[in-house]
Amino acid sequence: MPTKSVSMQLSVSLVSYNTKELLRRCLWSIFKYTKGLSFEVIVVDNASSDGSAEMVKDGFPRVKLIKNKLNRWYTGANNQTLRQARGKYFMILNSDIYLKSNAFKLMVDYLSKNQAVGAVEPLQFYETGRVAQTSSRHNRFWGDLIELTLLHRLIKPKWLNRLHLKGINRKKTYPAEVISDAALMLPAKLWRQLKGYDTKFKLYYTENDLCLRIQALNLKTVHLGTARVWHRVSASTDKAGWRQISNVYAADAKAYYLKYHSWLTAQILFLSLKLNHFLIRGRATWPWLGLVLLSTWLRFYRLPETMTFIGDQGRDYLSAKDMALTGVWPLTGIPSSIPWLHQGPLFIWATALFLKIGNFNPLTPAIFTAVLGVLTVYLLYRLSRSWWAGLILATAPLSIIHSRLPYHLSPIPLVTVGYLWALTVSSIPWAIFFSSLLLQFELSNLPLIFLTLFWFRRDLIKLIRWAPVGLIPFAPKIIYDFSHGFSQTLGLAAWTGVRLFRFEQYGNATGNIFEYWTKFSAWGFPALAILLGLWIIFSLPRQPKVLVLSLIFLLTGFYIHGAPSEGYFLVLFPIWAWLLASVSRWRWGKLGLAILVLFNVINIVKHDFYTYGPSLSQRLELVDRLPDKIQLQNFPANPQWASYLDNYRYLLWWRGKDFEAKEGKVYSIFDGTASGFVQPLWTTVYHWPNQKLIKYDY
Repeated sequence: MPTKSVSMQLSVSLVSYNTKELLRRCLWSIFKYTKGLSFEVIVVDNASSDGSAEMVKDGFPRVKLIKNKLNRWYTGANNQTLRQARGKYFMILNSDIYLKSNAFKLMVDYLSKNQAVGAVEPLQFYETGRVAQTSSRHNRFWGDLIELTLLHRLIKPKWLNRLHLKGINRKKTYPAEVISDAALMLPAKLWRQLKGYDTKFKLYYTENDLCLRIQALNLKTVHLGTARVWHRVSASTDKAGWRQISNVYAADAKAYYLKYHSWLTAQILFLSLKLNHFLIRGRATWPWLGLVLLSTWLRFYRLPETMTFIGDQGRDYLSAKDMALTGVWPLTGIPSSIPWLHQGPLFIWATALFLKIGNFNPLTPAIFTAVLGVLTVYLLYRLSRSWWAGLILATAPLSIIHSRLPYHLSPIPLVTVGYLWALTVSSIPWAIFFSSLLLQFELSNLPLIFLTLFWFRRDLIKLIRWAPVGLIPFAPKIIYDFSHGFSQTLGLAAWTGVRLFRFEQYGNATGNIFEYWTKFSAWGFPALAILLGLWIIFSLPRQPKVLVLSLIFLLTGFYIHGAPSEGYFLVLFPIWAWLLASVSRWRWGKLGLAILVLFNVINIVKHDFYTYGPSLSQRLELVDRLPDKIQLQNFPANPQWASYLDNYRYLLWWRGKDFEAKEGKVYSIFDGTASGFVQPLWTTVYHWPNQKLIKYDY
């Protein structure tokens, strides 16, 4: 390359942002095809993070390299090269353009022979070989408003074709009002006279502004059809990200119309582009946002009135209340169906926290579990990449009920999604952690430990190495066991071994599986639940392996246990929803699922969210009717306090009523078909047939 500035004919200005390989191709083509011309190449690296600058420095030592610490955009970076350029002509070039012929020589020769021409562009081809539609008339407000917003899908006036010179033969040479500055050559003297780009523009409308300023000097801008280059298009802007580039486009459009048109047109176009950005972004946002809003509404709607509050919840609440008041952290949770085996204490800890925050209002833990339910819907949508899976889980009646029911089982669906994710990405430590964590909320989730071993059976060494991760959720029980004979750890292992060989108890009450499936998929319509279940069964060979194996292991475990209760099935909620989403692939599947979703929403709201007996507000109404000091006994005359009435016990404590007074009226409590208090003994009965409070006087 010549070193004397007097002999330099051309300076090529290349601005690059994270286009390492495209820039390499561009530079290689320039040095290969540019002949009969003394030239220099100046590259401005706009704070790339892909090693572009290092590639230029190592691979093209003759190139002048300017390495920016900050992105100075297209205009600012090209202006930097102007200060160092020594050529008679100045070539502005995108890094995603490359040559297949001596195009620069043709452009220099044309400019040197046509003094009335201020700038020239070559014919551009896309990489596919299609001719790029560069060169046009100057932008018009209505044209930009239509083309740059979603209006272009509604109206396509014919005058837009004239604006873009449709039908013109671009292989010929002709003057054009606007030429592309992706590849544009002009005399360096003119470029200095113009003082480079107007940096009010960053990326867009730069060529429009430049051509107007050149034409203001009575010079032409020309499309040169004989000079040809090839263009990848938008390589750098793709790396910057659509959201950022969309905002830059709106700002540049506003700057252009403020400079050459009116304040009103600038503001209208700017706001229109912002609205367009919002609507386009919504195509990615509204699906998950809609799921979040729907699941939030279903889990919080009338929650203070219709929150479920059963006796087992009261047991959780009483333990959490004691923890919050005494500061003593329980190391185990409530007893399981095997009385000497306890659930983990994690939910008790969380409940204590939220009761303390809410001044022991029984509603606050429900807010926590409702939020967990919404988060579960969103994460299942992200994991499954199926909007229908998220929608089904968001509206499944049993899923909604348990999200509104603050109980030690409530976090299970969320943790299950985490477990499915761990299997999907083949993460052994996370799979071990989540399966162990699930075991703390419900011991019936034990089959997932065996699934983890089966899933990673070929990585036995890694399983052994990461096995201690499973001890993290067990830490409270391990501490507890040091003073209790290891009943919760070794005892669980021993019970598991014994249970596997109690064949006579296999399969008892397995009809419950269909009952809970019906409550999940189509409460009250068993025939529809059968059809949906059959669809899933027949589609299993085409379902993701992680779902099929999870379903098999869990249902097998329930069969071995022999008497599965509703609490066992929360682990299946995300799996069922994901499997059921496959119906959307059927010809009429989407319509069928939409009808099912609508039916479930109406059904669950119509039945006040199936509160499993009197709701929290109804139970509170009963408690508030009682005097401050009372004596309690069970119905009919058992002096022991029944554990299934722990919900009333908590509410009486919260309302400040002394229910162990030595003196006062005697009240019996019963809970069943007719649920409530008897005062005194037989005088007045409060109970709720069909979920309504009725007072009977005898």
